[in-house]
Amino acid sequence: MRWITSVEEFDSVFLKAQTCVFIDSHRERTSLVCLNFGDLEILLESFFPLLDKMMKWSGDAKTFFVVLRPDPVDYFHRHFNKYPALEIVSGDTGKDYLVALNEDPGNSPADAIGTNWWTCVIAPHSLKWFVHVMRSATDDTGHMWVPKEWVESLTEFHPGLQTNTF
Repeated sequence: MRWITSVEEFDSVFLKAQTCVFIDSHRERTSLVCLNFGDLEILLESFFPLLDKMMKWSGDAKTFFVVLRPDPVDYFHRHFNKYPALEIVSGDTGKDYLVALNEDPGNSPADAIGTNWWTCVIAPHSLKWFVHVMRSATDDTGHMWVPKEWVESLTEFHPGLQTNTF
């Protein structure tokens, strides 16, 4: 797991994350199916095996975790000289994931990306699946978009996932 630090790489990841947001808000069409889950689940070690499974199924060797709010450039990069974005690679563990989410970005532990976020996206570059999460008081705004043929296996593997009824 590593921080995404180059402007070019971040711009690419940010653009893909925005595409995920457009799909989740129904501004862009998709054949993917939305599953709901509690938004804070992304901060648990038990969420990582789900990400790992989807990476394997999609054939993606890596995926990214990027915070969209607070603003990744005007807030995070301006204060910490890096972007609130991680690259997760095949072989990383749930422990690696938690350590990275809780890492002090630079003299401000409260600004760890696992703590200071309102909106984030987890997705591979292929966009064969993605997770878009908006923190809420109702703890129900985690959206996981996956191919239809994955739904049954994923809901059995992770019982907290529920089919969305848009």
